[in-house]
Amino acid sequence: MSSDKKKFILAIDQGTTSSRVVIYNNRLKVIDSVQKHFDQIFPKNGWVEHNAVEIWNDVKLLIQKILKKNKIEASQIYSIGIANQRETTILWNKRTGRPVYNAIVWQDRRTTNICKDLKEKKLDRKIQNITGLIIDPYFSATKIKWILDNNVEAKKLAKENSLLFGTIDTWLLWNLTEKKSHITDITNASRTMLYDPNKEEWSTDLLKILDIPQNLLPKVVSNSYDFGTTNLFGSPINIGGMAGDQQAAAIGQACFEKGQTKSTYGTGCFILMNIGEKFSLSKNKLLTTVAYKIGNQKMYCFEGSIFVAGSAIQWLRDKLFFFKDSKETEDLYSQANKNENIMVVPALTGLGAPHWEPNTRGAIFGLTRDTSIAEIVKATLDSLCYQTLDLIEGMEKDSDTKISEIRVDGGMTENNKFIQSLSNILQIKIIKPNNIETTVLGAAYLAALSSGLIKNIDSITKLWKSNNVYKVGNCFYPKIQGSLIKKQILIWKKTVSILIKYHS
Repeated sequence: MSSDKKKFILAIDQGTTSSRVVIYNNRLKVIDSVQKHFDQIFPKNGWVEHNAVEIWNDVKLLIQKILKKNKIEASQIYSIGIANQRETTILWNKRTGRPVYNAIVWQDRRTTNICKDLKEKKLDRKIQNITGLIIDPYFSATKIKWILDNNVEAKKLAKENSLLFGTIDTWLLWNLTEKKSHITDITNASRTMLYDPNKEEWSTDLLKILDIPQNLLPKVVSNSYDFGTTNLFGSPINIGGMAGDQQAAAIGQACFEKGQTKSTYGTGCFILMNIGEKFSLSKNKLLTTVAYKIGNQKMYCFEGSIFVAGSAIQWLRDKLFFFKDSKETEDLYSQANKNENIMVVPALTGLGAPHWEPNTRGAIFGLTRDTSIAEIVKATLDSLCYQTLDLIEGMEKDSDTKISEIRVDGGMTENNKFIQSLSNILQIKIIKPNNIETTVLGAAYLAALSSGLIKNIDSITKLWKSNNVYKVGNCFYPKIQGSLIKKQILIWKKTVSILIKYHS
């Protein structure tokens, strides 16, 4: 960089339940982090919303707070990187900047009937061929349609060419740049069910099918790019990196080679397997999506989505009052009676891949007089391992590749009992880096690439390896023979099948 004053990277991680801002030094080591939780809005069964204005105000406040707390001037920041909850949909008035409706969250199931109609019209194959995605309420497309169909103001603004759409990344960027940049990156665009990642353009066919005007969509660019400048914090700061949270985590975990796989355990669980430069469709109900585009290199991945992971632990804590702090789950896991055959299917907002059953709801099987909180906690954590196995099996079939190790991250990976259970059930080596917050780190890497602070993705791989990832305590190996857990795996698959039939 031309200025010796620049010393820091600032990264935003806007998640499903909280917003976080992290400051890194010029060696990409964490200086400080601030975080704020925000309200979850549940208007009806299966509906999940956020207040987009609250999210923006929180992010702006957190940036101001961390700069002031660490006595850092905006002029000392190389660049800003943004990682965001994907698919969450906002439509807003281009003139006033106010949303016409709450943000509809990726977990929301209200568009199930719209998706059913698309399937009845036999559009499954067409949509998968264009987007790599499965028809599901999860994605942004049907959320946009729902708002346009149900909101008078949205209809009026769309006709006047005064309506804008964005996922959270675009919404934050538009506000940071004071209405100048209406842009998204290719990873977020590839999660809308409207984008053709092969042609790198919005699909006019799909826009026509869903009756969505193209003029409300943002420009699509690479992950490391000049997204614009914010002048809200004293001096201009460039915004140089942006990616959907799961792709950001894959970048933070340096999954740049074909076959490398990461799994993030946050509010949901998302597994990404790098499949290389060729767009390849899954035959096992997985998603094909853009892993990243940096410079001229674009890589794809298979993705499996588990909609309820950490949110299942939140549910046990906040609704059933099983414990006060999520950290208690590790001790409870140890206390559980292993002879109790409890199965929990935490389908609190439906089942994601590989089932794609939005109407299925959660259940607990096998309760006895001896069942205690510990057994239900253990079964809930183990259910995430079984669901991960379902996805890994599909990925290995689709890619004809045996996965030898998985890089994990996210808040749930602080529970070592859970990670050991994951290794036992998958019969795979699990690697957990020292810094488990790799989503925000991936955003920081992209900003650092854009600013020239680091040269290329090889530099990221070196940084990842230097983070003591192979030391004792960071690698987990199977401690139980696979033959001993086959029965439990069969029970899991049978249980899920019964539950789906019950709700069909």
